[in-house]
Amino acid sequence: IFIAGELGGRGLIKNAVEQGRQATENIVKSIKKNHNGAYDLIIIGAGPAGISACLTAKKYGLKFLLLEQDTLGGTVFNFPRKKIVMTSPMELPLYGKIKLFETSKTELLELWQSTLKKNDIAIQENSKVDSIAFNDGLFRVTTFKNEEFTAATVLLAIGRRGSPRKLNVPGEMKEKVAYRLLEPESISAKNIVVVGGGDSAVESALLLAEQNNVILSYRNEAFNRIKPMNSEALKIAQSNNKLNVRLSSNVISIDDDCVVLSTGKDGNEITVKNDLVYIFAGGELPIQFLEKTGIKIEKKFGETVMKH
Repeated sequence: IFIAGELGGRGLIKNAVEQGRQATENIVKSIKKNHNGAYDLIIIGAGPAGISACLTAKKYGLKFLLLEQDTLGGTVFNFPRKKIVMTSPMELPLYGKIKLFETSKTELLELWQSTLKKNDIAIQENSKVDSIAFNDGLFRVTTFKNEEFTAATVLLAIGRRGSPRKLNVPGEMKEKVAYRLLEPESISAKNIVVVGGGDSAVESALLLAEQNNVILSYRNEAFNRIKPMNSEALKIAQSNNKLNVRLSSNVISIDDDCVVLSTGKDGNEITVKNDLVYIFAGGELPIQFLEKTGIKIEKKFGETVMKH
């Protein structure tokens, strides 16, 4: 089993694309030519790493299958439609040099779709993998649709997000709570709380603030993990009173028409009027699935280490 992309610590699009290519080239060198599997390679996950891997597999003449639990793009597909994907020039197999510095999610997905179509590559979407077993020299990949496929090798390009990380507060199961933002332009005149301190939270809050009353709640004292461009945009929005930023704050509970926040070092509680809540607290590493495949998960100095 090979690992590429975000799951292996290479979350940036350029890095994920490069690692998908490198992993597949290593598979080409190591694969047993006389195996009895239906495929040489099964790629799980159609994000940047998975797309690059299948293009590389096509280039080298491997018989492969690309399985995706949702749709083309993986994590990128779930970005807001207007999100600018920050990337730098990169080499995409069977396409060549992509000279992109700033491009939208839509443009990037269209580029991937056209490249796959040109090379006659189909993705088996909505096929979430349930288990991966190894016996008689072959991997047996089973989906939740009870489909079973065999291959000599497997490449995991499934990302780290898994399921969204929850706040575990009262009211979090209400319909007005969401963990991704797809079409911010369709939301207007709402009172919204966005929770999180990463780029996804900041970008979503900025997009929503164009037409709504938005509070950005973050548990820490400063935004230390965001891109410089987002940091600057955040400062401008605050100075123009377009966005209400609440640092050192936590959601206590979510009610039908309000949200209760604790703020400051003293944890004073405030109640704010609210219509929608968007939570960007990261995702849980799909540990259970990985362990089922025989990958050992260890914690070392706060980092997750995977061994097969």
